[in-house]
Amino acid sequence: MIEYIKNMRKLIGHERLLVAGASIIIHKDGKFLMQRRKDNGCWSVEHGGCVEIGETVEETAKRELFEETGLTANSLELLGVFSGKDLLYTYPNGDMVSIVGTVFLCEDFSGELIRQTSETSDLQWFDIDKLPENISPPVLPALGQCIDLLKKREGAEQFVNYAIELVDAYREFVNAQIAESWSGPFVVSQGILHDTRTHKGFTAVIGNEVAGYILYNIVESDCEITVLESLCEKRGIGRALISAVTQVAKESGCNRLWLITTNDNTKAIRFYQRLGFSLKAVHIGAIEEARKLKPQIPLKGEDGITIAHEFEFEVRI
Repeated sequence: MIEYIKNMRKLIGHERLLVAGASIIIHKDGKFLMQRRKDNGCWSVEHGGCVEIGETVEETAKRELFEETGLTANSLELLGVFSGKDLLYTYPNGDMVSIVGTVFLCEDFSGELIRQTSETSDLQWFDIDKLPENISPPVLPALGQCIDLLKKREGAEQFVNYAIELVDAYREFVNAQIAESWSGPFVVSQGILHDTRTHKGFTAVIGNEVAGYILYNIVESDCEITVLESLCEKRGIGRALISAVTQVAKESGCNRLWLITTNDNTKAIRFYQRLGFSLKAVHIGAIEEARKLKPQIPLKGEDGITIAHEFEFEVRI
């Protein structure tokens, strides 16, 4: 417990105290990492604690996750901010709180698990459909929302049988698609004009039909995804294509996979974060310079948003 709360307890005793908290739900392959709390003996899906003065909620969540599990969160997705009657709680020692909790979902993490800490007696992975009965009450609202979100995504991604093949046999089709969808064959990233016709890549093929394609360019230890297009949405195709490039990048000795997307492409921004990519930089006004190399870049993008900035995402491999 932080010193601030200890000092407040000296003044108000067990009376209800408004506290700000931040936590992380760890999910992987349909399982949650849950901890058994020492204070109430219940299982909790959230790894977190109180926000220190001057600390951001992201910093709190990552710090608490490391302290309680030994894991490092490589990327976070905001699940929600939870408060109200469901977050009124009385600890076994009689301390009453009203919690305002910021909860993140993390599916990209690293490190080795610490099974026991000063606050936890055990860590275990539980299947989403086979959770323990004695779950700590304050985590139930966030847990329910997280399960709904993951189930919705699982239902939306109706996987079909497709093959991942080298782009070579389908190069003519891919070139034509890029010319139509990207005003190709050129793309610009960080002030460099790329001729995508020279880039290696993969296609996702259903029968004899191309359902998606990805192109990449390796420079020293960096692998840049220059083009990614899924022609059949919500089928797991984009994820599979990125996985294929990731494998090649690892075999080539790369330690970074990165890409550029524009500020209007909100779907892609959400998609890359779900796959574990972190936002490394926002290059303000970069598209104005890019248009000097490629005048065909439109002024407006999705939802009528002005295309002005480059978002740089990366994942370490």
